[in-house]
Amino acid sequence: EATLKVEKLQKLEFILLIVTLAILLAEFLFIFWPAAKRTKQTIKNLLVSEEKAKEMAFNADALSQAKEKSVNQLKALSLVMEQTLLFARISLDGYLIHLGNKFSSRFNYRSFSSTTKFSEVISTDKKEQEYIETLLANHQNTGWQGEIKGTLANGEAIWLEMSIIPYHSGEQKDELLLICFDITERKKAQLQIERLTKERFEAKIDQQKTLSAKIIENQEQEQNRIAKDIHDGIGQMLTGLKFNIESIDVKNTERTAEKIEHLKELTTNIIKGVRTATFNLTPPELTDHGIVPALTKLSQELAKFTGKNIVLFNKTEFNDRLDSLTEINIYRITQEAVNNAIKYAESTHIIITISHSKELLSITIDDNGRGFDTNKLKPRENGEGGMGLTFMKERINYINGRLFMSSNPGEGTRVTMNVPI
Repeated sequence: EATLKVEKLQKLEFILLIVTLAILLAEFLFIFWPAAKRTKQTIKNLLVSEEKAKEMAFNADALSQAKEKSVNQLKALSLVMEQTLLFARISLDGYLIHLGNKFSSRFNYRSFSSTTKFSEVISTDKKEQEYIETLLANHQNTGWQGEIKGTLANGEAIWLEMSIIPYHSGEQKDELLLICFDITERKKAQLQIERLTKERFEAKIDQQKTLSAKIIENQEQEQNRIAKDIHDGIGQMLTGLKFNIESIDVKNTERTAEKIEHLKELTTNIIKGVRTATFNLTPPELTDHGIVPALTKLSQELAKFTGKNIVLFNKTEFNDRLDSLTEINIYRITQEAVNNAIKYAESTHIIITISHSKELLSITIDDNGRGFDTNKLKPRENGEGGMGLTFMKERINYINGRLFMSSNPGEGTRVTMNVPI
């Protein structure tokens, strides 16, 4: 019985051992192992959090340094704007909030209050103040950039290039930033240029009017000269021809023969006079054959009429036709230069030289006259006196050419014209 009880107890002990082991295993599986996993994960999370905290601390330090740098930059920028720019902040209705140091110094406005308007700082003129206030009111939402005019307390005018920038300060109110540049000197120079340009334009108009009046006057003088030449020359010769014809007595054969010979001579002179008059007006060679034959005829006729040694030298054998207006202007310029050499230079030899390239025609008139000092040659703006040089320049400009004149006292004169072809 004792043995049986011992065996039962052993069995019971074994069962209790198994139960105990089962309970311990269950505790390990369901309590200690999950707790260990959670503890491990917690430690791991703590380590990750520590790393993140270190990284955040480093980033916070970097952000702090960047913030400090940005604040310093903003302070430096603000100082620069204060000292170098005309800078101001105003409310939407135009009252001053802040005025930069340079602005204050430039306009001598050291103190202001919340009731001081920006327009009052810029100008003392009522109309200019109204314009500035209207400008601010119309562009307070869109911004604006342009030029405005102000008037200082001493009456001095000042010009500003102003930029209006809408700005939200973060205090539940909107403001306007005004950045200005003083452009008074530039504006004065611009206005001076405009004034000078206007004066030059008006002077050019006056000169053109004077030139037009002189051209009309010269045309009238030329017409009077032609009429006088015809009346005094051809007209008198025709009158003499008429009287000689009427006085012929066919019965007096000897006397009639003498009068006929005289009539032949008179008729020849009339023909020469008509040819000279028509040649001076418009040479037929210019219309029919071109500039070179016309200048050749001009040199021959003037040499015959004046007794001067006038020679034309076609250096490059130019013989092309040009535009009719170009040809007539070249002819008139050459005619004027040769006539000046004959009338004023007291020259005995005149050479007209023609040369050309692919794009340029050059005509040079040289004489051996007394010459003159080109430094003392001044343009005549009032139209008084001779206008030959002025007409030559006007004609050469009309055909897009260039005119050059060189001369020295006692060494003759050279006139050169270059015309594009």
